[in-house]
Amino acid sequence: MTTLDRYLLARHLGALARALITLLCLYILIDLLTQRRDAILRYDVPWNAILRYYAAMTPEILYRVAPLSMLVAVLLVLGDAAQNNEVTAALACGISLKRLVWMPAALGIALAVAAFAMEEGVGARAARTATDLQKNYFSRNPEAGKRDGMSWANLSGDWTCHIMKFNSIALTGEDVLIHAIRPDAVEQIVARRIYWDSDRRQWILEDGHRYLFGPEARERREAMRITQQPAPFQEPPEELFALREPPETKTARQLAADIRRAEARGAREPGLWVDYHVKFSQPALCFVMVGLAVPFALRIRRGGLAIGFGASIVIAIAYLIVYAVGIWLGDVGRLSPAVAAWFANAVFFCLGAALFARTPT
Repeated sequence: MTTLDRYLLARHLGALARALITLLCLYILIDLLTQRRDAILRYDVPWNAILRYYAAMTPEILYRVAPLSMLVAVLLVLGDAAQNNEVTAALACGISLKRLVWMPAALGIALAVAAFAMEEGVGARAARTATDLQKNYFSRNPEAGKRDGMSWANLSGDWTCHIMKFNSIALTGEDVLIHAIRPDAVEQIVARRIYWDSDRRQWILEDGHRYLFGPEARERREAMRITQQPAPFQEPPEELFALREPPETKTARQLAADIRRAEARGAREPGLWVDYHVKFSQPALCFVMVGLAVPFALRIRRGGLAIGFGASIVIAIAYLIVYAVGIWLGDVGRLSPAVAAWFANAVFFCLGAALFARTPT
């Protein structure tokens, strides 16, 4: 590592750290005043719960603001270097523009890897903690008391379960119909109640009958009274309701596994595959922002901090618009999930590459 590399690395690291801390505090302040304030007053949330909530949210917030922080850092450092003629001096000494931006590009890659590793490790666990705190302190659970219908297809043993009234908080249901079609018969279970026994890790049926019909499903061949017995399928609630949990509470591997299990039961959610690919495209944006920030920074000769933040805001808003369009196209099936998740990155990478190629040296 040359003296120039160490100099640029120190300046970029300092600017990046300040940007991360500033955006983290700004995010928390805005969220506190606009999203949590009313709930805090309404439910009298204790301060220790508020502090625990935002401590748990910190990894997710840093993950979200990391690309913008990288954009701000490069704009400020290289913009200041261009304004003070440091870039001109380096070019006059025979240092190419590509060599000059090698360090911020390497830092962008390192930040992308670090953001992905954090999200896959401590980030998912912290997000689950934040979600639990939000449910327990900041809201009255909207699911409490609800008894909607529920259906699960392609369960173990080829069973299909229909529940007319189900409470997803208590994990209990009423008016249950479970059936499976066999080559030589149709099995059917009708029960008044079903509930999850956490000690035995089983679904338990109560007050029902088990029927066996002939091949044409008209002649009843056998019936058995059910007082209380385990249900014939083995899937636990965390698997059956896995897709209800926010994607940020899971690692990429866990999310992909949950989606595949749900698809095996006939539940298809294209939007969740978009969320899966976003777990990779979001950290990669840290590098994309470097390629976009460099040509802007070298063109900004005056204005310093104000111009740097102004350009950052404009670029961020433009990215969010393109990103939202790509995600919407993926959710409605107009684009494949991978293309939808990487669409905005590809657009801004090409834009940055085009501007970089036209940057005067």
